[in-house]
Amino acid sequence: MSHDDLRELSGGYALGALSDADRRAFEAHLSTCAECAGEVRDLVAVASGLAHAVPQVDPPAALRARVLSAATAGHRPDAAPAPPSSTRRSGLFAMLSAAAAIAAIALGLYAVSLQQRIRVLEEELRIASARATEINRQLVQYRVASDRALQIRAILAAPDLRRIDLAGQKTAPGAFGRAFWSPTQGMVVAFDKLPATTTDRVYQLWVIPSGGNPVSAGLLERQSDGTAITLGAPGASPRVGTVAVTLEPAGGVPAPTGDMIVAGTLSN
Repeated sequence: MSHDDLRELSGGYALGALSDADRRAFEAHLSTCAECAGEVRDLVAVASGLAHAVPQVDPPAALRARVLSAATAGHRPDAAPAPPSSTRRSGLFAMLSAAAAIAAIALGLYAVSLQQRIRVLEEELRIASARATEINRQLVQYRVASDRALQIRAILAAPDLRRIDLAGQKTAPGAFGRAFWSPTQGMVVAFDKLPATTTDRVYQLWVIPSGGNPVSAGLLERQSDGTAITLGAPGASPRVGTVAVTLEPAGGVPAPTGDMIVAGTLSN
């Protein structure tokens, strides 16, 4: 039998109501299960308390006469059987009440234990679900990073690759960068020593075709050490004359409005 099957015998064991086979199986289980042993101790204590809780009834004075009459009634064929005494009925009811109380307590303890196990399983399920969500989030990040790395590799390995050096302007003379542009694969730009910005400002990358208007190539995610690496937005790099970065309001703008931070022009 399983642990749960044997545990259900604890109430009967405490009352001494098990068969010999069930008693031997349960006692063998008790020797290895501290949980069931503790439950039996609790039930036995309850049973002992219930026995003392039953009110004691003093036998009536006429009990001796009735007992003697019942003992000799078998020798008189015309004697009617003596009715069961109220004392015996009270004792029987007390025993039945005690047995029912022990059974109820055993079921209650089992229900509490079952609820505790359910709560543990629910908590384990919650933790597993949160862990799965976090793993999925990390997988998405890894896929994005992998795709980005493959795209950068394709640009840097392109046979038509061109390089544009970017110099810091008067608002950030220490900043610098380098753009790698492939007309067939796209553009990747790396920066260093970019000044820190406030939460309401952002760096925006621009591609300016020769004789044309600036085209936004995306926003830069500046790292804490002042570096940034970004891929030019699709459609922004078929024709490149100048590459520049400006400081703009958070979210970016359709045309440059802020100070120019770094800039460089493609040499022929």
